[in-house]
Amino acid sequence: MEFISDKDEKYVLISKQSDLDELIDRFTQRELFAYQFRFSERDYFIGLLEALKINYEDFTEKYFHFDSLRKLHISESEFGYVWISTYGLVAKNRATTNRAVNSCVNQYTVVKLLLEKAIATVQNEKVYDVDSYGFGYLSTLSPALFHNLIFYVEVFCKAYLSLTGVEAKHTHKLSLIYQKTVETMISKNHNNSMFQALILDQLYKLVAHVGSIPGDFREQFIKYDDNPLDDTTIIFQPDDLIGMMNVIEISNDFINDYFYIGTKTYFLESGFYKKLLGKAMTEEKKKKIKDMYSHLANGKK
Repeated sequence: MEFISDKDEKYVLISKQSDLDELIDRFTQRELFAYQFRFSERDYFIGLLEALKINYEDFTEKYFHFDSLRKLHISESEFGYVWISTYGLVAKNRATTNRAVNSCVNQYTVVKLLLEKAIATVQNEKVYDVDSYGFGYLSTLSPALFHNLIFYVEVFCKAYLSLTGVEAKHTHKLSLIYQKTVETMISKNHNNSMFQALILDQLYKLVAHVGSIPGDFREQFIKYDDNPLDDTTIIFQPDDLIGMMNVIEISNDFINDYFYIGTKTYFLESGFYKKLLGKAMTEEKKKKIKDMYSHLANGKK
């Protein structure tokens, strides 16, 4: 069997009968593996299914087969790759080839789930009953959201720095990481953009709050709840939670865009302040934009 690695995919090529026999033998030996394969001829794939006692016509109805007793998962993609796992249902691979980006994407998933749960909880009027489960649940949601949002800002900034080719500081100190991100944004001319206005500026609110906590707040000890002077409490306003969800989703879209297409992403297009002014139809709206975003044109954070 030949292992192939190209720009987009990694897989094992089954191109001759001996390759197929070797693969079937891995099942006979009850070997545990999860990998992607490609069959040069359809008959080789059909031969594998027959050896595993899987009807080919049944398989092509859904293009996947899962056997919970054998913990066997086989699925064929529209591009002709065949995923085979003898562990059962497991993830195919990491989100990207960049560890910093993967960390950011993983933490986005955690924060998104927490925000969805928080929004659903506060939209149920029973939450206002002090004896209700929902009200009691806020005691868990509040620190969980705060702690995970702090970590998200850290890994988001480090993902941006990694994709920009800048080495992130070996620290968890949010103020230092954020400041390095701002400095990099300006030096790379990524400022006056959607990235700055809709993401970095919004995340600064959390960075500023963390910086205001007394007692030498240590971000690395958040998971132990070991910052005695931290009495942060989330105010569960539905609109604010939805607003934070929007910021998190936009930041995740940016990181994925930046990874795949680099500086061509529209998030880094300069002149955002001018575009906003151009869309303002009244003097009142222009004044509001100037009050909120004039710093973008001045090369400041």
